Amino acid sequence: MELSKKIQELKDNGFFENLGIERGIEKESLRVSSNGSISERSHPSSLGSSYTNSSITTDFAEALVEIVTPVFNNIDELYDHLFALHVFINNNINEEFLWPFSIPPRIDDESKINIATYSNNNEGQLKHVYRKGLAARYGKTMQCVSGIHFNFSLSENSMIDLIGSSSQEDINSTYLNLIRNFKRMFWFVLSEFGESAVVDKSFVKGRNNDLDELNDTDLFKKNATSLRMSGIGYRSPAQENLNIHYNDLDSFLEEVRNGIINPYAEFSALGLKDDDGSYKQISDGILQIENELYDCIRPKRAAHGNERPYDVLKEHGIKYVEVRGIDLSPYEITGISKNQIRILDLVLLYCLLEESPEIDDLELESINKNDQAVINNGRDLNTKIIFKENKTTLNDARNNILMDLQMIAEQMKDKRYEVALKNLKIKTNTFDRSKSFHETGIEIAKNNHSKMINMPEIDTAIFKQQAKDSLKKFDIIHNNTIDEINDFLASYNRNL
Repeated sequence: MELSKKIQELKDNGFFENLGIERGIEKESLRVSSNGSISERSHPSSLGSSYTNSSITTDFAEALVEIVTPVFNNIDELYDHLFALHVFINNNINEEFLWPFSIPPRIDDESKINIATYSNNNEGQLKHVYRKGLAARYGKTMQCVSGIHFNFSLSENSMIDLIGSSSQEDINSTYLNLIRNFKRMFWFVLSEFGESAVVDKSFVKGRNNDLDELNDTDLFKKNATSLRMSGIGYRSPAQENLNIHYNDLDSFLEEVRNGIINPYAEFSALGLKDDDGSYKQISDGILQIENELYDCIRPKRAAHGNERPYDVLKEHGIKYVEVRGIDLSPYEITGISKNQIRILDLVLLYCLLEESPEIDDLELESINKNDQAVINNGRDLNTKIIFKENKTTLNDARNNILMDLQMIAEQMKDKRYEVALKNLKIKTNTFDRSKSFHETGIEIAKNNHSKMINMPEIDTAIFKQQAKDSLKKFDIIHNNTIDEINDFLASYNRNL
């Protein structure tokens, strides 16, 4: 069905009037010292336990803070919660600062980056060894790249209004339709959300690259949108061997399973254990575990306790999608603005409503070429991409998408969606050769910190209590013996 007719039909049925969108945000930020170097300190106890605090944890490194919001139906409430978390963190990180960029600061010695630790039980060691495996496979520097993960779903009633069914099979199919369409238009997200065209030279130390020299310390690509998503960024060449099309849930899960259980020569050569007998990888497959799948979007359902993402999706189906390819917006204290959240809503609604045929190998190749073209040259609107099976300029394709998003924005009860769309300006890259990337990051980080610690009107008591409760919960965790942990790690993927 033509998009305009679909929108009109849904409008007549009251879909937009009663639309419920559920959103959550996960945001990564590095803790840095006053001179911009990545902190060598452990995760501050004032933020609670990284293992048991559901709001503030760590990602790859002890210094890589991960902020996790609950699910919200209201954008203002989501943003206010995210903002208050930033106020709390800035007031509890011991004269350190949150780095504002997706690309990490200068790294003189990556061996000083401390891999995140959790607890001496089976699950805590699984998380730690997984990160050891990432370091062995990709190096610590790459793993310090930060970003925004945006979790999106329709409310139960809105999903029924959209598809006329409450069947989980139909819901799975609908979210896979969304995922395929998002893959098709990820070039648009890169063009609107890309914020990483400059890197410190240390970021590519010892690695081949095609960047140009900006000054004594920095490299850049004139028309790049997101070097974070480029070949030098948060990517795994090995995963190009996975044949994931998102055409059905079973084939997706089977491909992920094969990526975990089948040895991959490059990673097998690393070995599963260090010389002292401790594990340094969970598996030698393309993926150690499900979480290692790097893509711009993934199907998700929250797991509880010891449940695996694979098992949860297989048994219960898709609950939401996780959008992952979003750079931190460096001049937004929270890394993302309310208007950017509204744009993401519109993009994901568009992906739900637009027809979504299955992706074949030829189209997947075209999708990847589009992404690379926009990653490397997306600030040049004359860049050619394939859009709806035709070769066109990025500018023409972008305008086409904006018109479709406008049709959806006009139906939203909240008129701020239309305002957000009107404020979506064509981005240009500006480069200051006189000030290094590292110096710019320090300046922004300190300015943000100064603002955050002078906001007594923001109530952070809930986060202080969460931190205290998480420490108490951590203290009563039962530790496993080394033998128990090794047995657990050895068997973790055996019955997948």
